[in-house]
Amino acid sequence: MGNGKANGGDGKHVVQNDGFCACCRSNTVFRSPEQWLRDFYVCTKCGSVPRQRHIQTVLDSRFPGWEQLVIHESSPSNDFISRYASQYSASQYFPDVPRGETAANGVRSEDVENLTFGDESIDIFVTQDVLEHVFRPERAIAEIHRVLKPGGAHVFTAPKHKGLLETVQRAALNSDGTIEYLLPEEYHGNPIGDNKALVTYDYGYDFEQLMSTWAGTSVEVFHTLDRSRGLDAEFNEVYVIVKPGGAPVPPRVSPHSLYWSARDFARRAERKARRVVGERIRARRS
Repeated sequence: MGNGKANGGDGKHVVQNDGFCACCRSNTVFRSPEQWLRDFYVCTKCGSVPRQRHIQTVLDSRFPGWEQLVIHESSPSNDFISRYASQYSASQYFPDVPRGETAANGVRSEDVENLTFGDESIDIFVTQDVLEHVFRPERAIAEIHRVLKPGGAHVFTAPKHKGLLETVQRAALNSDGTIEYLLPEEYHGNPIGDNKALVTYDYGYDFEQLMSTWAGTSVEVFHTLDRSRGLDAEFNEVYVIVKPGGAPVPPRVSPHSLYWSARDFARRAERKARRVVGERIRARRS
């Protein structure tokens, strides 16, 4: 299906190219009508977007044979991982359904800040753009690592904000259950309910360091630019935190992928952010 290079679009799409999609595991055409590729650069066969294809690509390269492991995914918006995993389960946050029980639609009810799974029961825990919607992400990270087996991994994505040096909390949950809005309300899409998920955190360039601190271990960061696999977008990183104690599995990456430790990534991000801020200050002065 061609060499994977962008063909410049067709007047309706700013990007269009042939390639191979890791989500539907087939040759396809990728295209985007918008410059913001993170949400609009889709596979024309399965509708996947870059972060979904990237997380699938990292599973394939970092955890070969993952399809046979015990996988749990919190708040999935698609079935891409479940298509291939033989021991897959999923859950959503239903406020009116007790944790660990099944909602009317057959989906398990879980709160990622207070999971009902037993200790060390899951091989890989997946969250895709979930952590910006929880009130206590540090608690969510701790709970995910409680249920992971030694050597198991949390594989996840989360959007960061360009030029934001430090993470900002947008909303907090009071002890009486009410919500305190620290900034104007902002919502993302939600696969259940009224299709609205409150944004509780705007993550900045300190995101990797926060994750590492909360997890108490290092964070692997994967950044891949490869349009032949539909991988191109800002803030399309995939993060992996491995629970200590199991046999170490060295990272395996493609020639198109950059693998950085959390410390290296944080240093690069901080330098970039300071450069952007400096350019804005100089522009204002001139």
